Amino acid sequence: MIDIFKNFPPKNNYTLMKRYQNVEFKRKYSIKLLEKFFKEFPEEKRGRKRFKDKEIQNVKYLIYDEIFQKGIKIKADCIGLIKEKVEKELVTIKVSFFKKNG
Repeated sequence: MIDIFKNFPPKNNYTLMKRYQNVEFKRKYSIKLLEKFFKEFPEEKRGRKRFKDKEIQNVKYLIYDEIFQKGIKIKADCIGLIKEKVEKELVTIKVSFFKKNG
């Protein structure tokens, strides 16, 4: 099981994997398809809100899946120092991987 810490994990339990420090995962998102659909069928938009936020959330889920797959592949015990950044059409998540002491 991989432990997750938003900030730095406890130093007495985990050490930083120097090679996997500040690894960036990026993915683009777009809501053009949704906008095009609702232009053709405006009656479907009724009662539905925040499509951009939902699309960003879905992209973050996909990125976190990549992060966990990478952690399993390199046999990391912890993921820490998580920084999320959302720009115009790009979501970037920067993480560091840690191993257990001893």
